[in-house]
Amino acid sequence: MSSSPRIKGVMAAGLTAFNDDLSVDTDLTLEHTAWLLDKGCDGVLLFGTTGEANSLSVEERLTFLDKLGASKLPKDRLMIGTGCCALPDTVALTKKSLEIGIEHVLMLPPFYYKNPSDAGLFTHFARTFEAVGSDAMKVYLYHFPQMSAVPFSHDLIGRLLQEFPGLICGVKDSSGDFENMKAMAEKFPGFDVFAGTERYLLDVLKVGGVGTITATGNVTVGGCAKVYSAWKAGSADAEALQEQLTRERLTLQNYPAAAALKELLARESGKASWRNVRAPFMPLPAEKASSLVAELDAVNFALAA
Repeated sequence: MSSSPRIKGVMAAGLTAFNDDLSVDTDLTLEHTAWLLDKGCDGVLLFGTTGEANSLSVEERLTFLDKLGASKLPKDRLMIGTGCCALPDTVALTKKSLEIGIEHVLMLPPFYYKNPSDAGLFTHFARTFEAVGSDAMKVYLYHFPQMSAVPFSHDLIGRLLQEFPGLICGVKDSSGDFENMKAMAEKFPGFDVFAGTERYLLDVLKVGGVGTITATGNVTVGGCAKVYSAWKAGSADAEALQEQLTRERLTLQNYPAAAALKELLARESGKASWRNVRAPFMPLPAEKASSLVAELDAVNFALAA
């Protein structure tokens, strides 16, 4: 069975850094991951949407995972996005994650074919788990219907929990629908519900969720950590801290996530390569970058503070 506890609390959906030739800058990506953990993240997700996972080949991801495995980063505080359209790709990435000591994996549904049945989705996951052949993995479902167009219904979640109680651990709900997060937390005891936005961090904790896995956590990690710590301590400060965090999130989400977050990191670090993104994403134009900074200044944002 699994050898490490489940991650709970604040997780950033980490960015993938690229060199100027748009190859993966492994060193900078690992450096940023370590920085996030040092700044207050309880865990970091790699190869999520903001990490541009679907702009990377499976071979690139496997190569990166080998280097991640050789790093000194704490593997029990990391989660890897392994869900792909093709079942063998999901299996290969999940096996590699387990091989390097990372048990937490986030799985998108197979997302190219639209309107699949719950039976078809269940079969996909059942065959994936069979092919991986390990009871050590901790599987989190990635519910992001605006992007994948393939939602996880409650019936499907219930069936997966019934059939694979030792493997299905939780969900990253990036739908923006708080009522769905609340319903899952109430309906499935022991099923770890992560809000896909820090806007709902305190709200989801209050209804039984366990935290947030958020793109903008790459720069709001400090504020997220303060909210989570205040909530755990039962402090009345949690509400005011959440209000500030929400203002920051609402400002940031008006801009394309990867480009905006990388712009902020480029400015903070002085490393221009942080602006590199893979098409179809594009770097933030200069006027948009200036607007972003001005709007964040207006809400008293400080990176990772």
